Amino acid sequence: MTTSRPVPVLPSEGRRLAFFGKGGAGKSTMLAHFLAYWSSYGIPCIGIDTDVPGDDEHGTLYEHAQAVDLGAPVYPAPAIHQIRNEAVRLTPEKGLAALDTGAWERKAGGPHIAVLSAVDLAVLCMQPTKNELNRAASILGAIQQLEATGARAPKLVIMLSMVDRSAAAADDMDETLSGAGYTVLRSRYHLSNGRDGLAQSFGEPVKTRDESEMDVMAREILDVVAR
Repeated sequence: MTTSRPVPVLPSEGRRLAFFGKGGAGKSTMLAHFLAYWSSYGIPCIGIDTDVPGDDEHGTLYEHAQAVDLGAPVYPAPAIHQIRNEAVRLTPEKGLAALDTGAWERKAGGPHIAVLSAVDLAVLCMQPTKNELNRAASILGAIQQLEATGARAPKLVIMLSMVDRSAAAADDMDETLSGAGYTVLRSRYHLSNGRDGLAQSFGEPVKTRDESEMDVMAREILDVVAR
């Protein structure tokens, strides 16, 4: 896909961002598409999959990239203590390094805190349900913990995902989160379980389309991380 619209200029050292959320929130699917879109805009980008496939995790970003060309290289999970160093090393000049994660859990020895400390922007992919507010609070608490200890902490934004187009729950959740001081992205990832829907796109080549839902989301995230 080619575009005449301006693309933000990233700093020479590049930017790093990571996607968090519960399993099934669409993180890996979205990130596979975002890499293809960012690459089509001429942005140098790479993916790092910190989610190790196993009994509880399938359809990871790395597995998707092994099946088809996403337009950008995707690297498998480094050792937890090497996540930040590898993310910095692999970040392209004036480009993006995007880190995918498994289902959110805040525990000692897990990869999520290490990922948070390695990136400039944390994107919480959140379904618009009351139960998910606890996850938002948990991630914000983890970021505040990093700040309190003087460690590197990212900016947090929330993307509402798996949204039912016919329901008002997303608008209500957006209002609740914004009122609580969270930054909620304008674009949303809508539920699409049809045969040709995004939920069924694992292992399939990404076809970039101007003004598609993924194009709009990819551009908004790019604008946010470039600030």
